[in-house]
Amino acid sequence: MRTRSQRNPSTSLGTANTKSHSARADSLPSVEWDRADVDHMEFDVSTSTYYVFLRWPNGDVSEHSREEAYAKCPQQMLRFYIRHIKLV
Repeated sequence: MRTRSQRNPSTSLGTANTKSHSARADSLPSVEWDRADVDHMEFDVSTSTYYVFLRWPNGDVSEHSREEAYAKCPQQMLRFYIRHIKLV
């Protein structure tokens, strides 16, 4: 997995296509967090922080802290981990 600092902005999802629903979602009472699906996770080496990218039903992708994703959509996080677990 490539980190944000290693990513080439011209060939990746980048922040131009990524919208942060976090501030907007908190202000709207009707956001249905259970409708989002975990697209992928990234680890930022410089800040030692995980980020979760959620894909919404309308196709938007938003970036959230791991803690926020755990709090607001725990079932989706669990499904993401189950899909990616490898037993050795």
